Amino acid sequence: MDGAKEKEMEMKKGVIATALVLACSCAQAGERLNGSELKSFYTGKTMTGENMKLGPGRTYYGDDGSVISKSDSGTERVGKWWIDESANKRCIRWNNKKKDFCHYTERNSDGTHSLIHFKNGKVLAIMKSSQDGNQL
Repeated sequence: MDGAKEKEMEMKKGVIATALVLACSCAQAGERLNGSELKSFYTGKTMTGENMKLGPGRTYYGDDGSVISKSDSGTERVGKWWIDESANKRCIRWNNKKKDFCHYTERNSDGTHSLIHFKNGKVLAIMKSSQDGNQL
């Protein structure tokens, strides 16, 4: 193979490799986490973010299924959480409520995650960061 053809082949390989990397990165943004990903994402973690109704705050998801949420405005909620693996949803029953709140979690292209309403697709909260353990 002469030098020009060799150079052309290397350029094509580079373009293909770049396209594959971009395709893999884009496929993750907006993708819903599955059951095992949800367990790993939430268990034993404190999420810092913004609830669209309550504003900024933090929520801790205990290994034992307990959940505590504190908004920066002072609202505190306590309850139980679990993963509905058959539906790939994170669920919470707050102590002062009679129903379960089960929603999807999606990756965002900026590294954050969105909590998505299971019926209407609206963003309920943005999780901007997570830390191991109870950081409330």
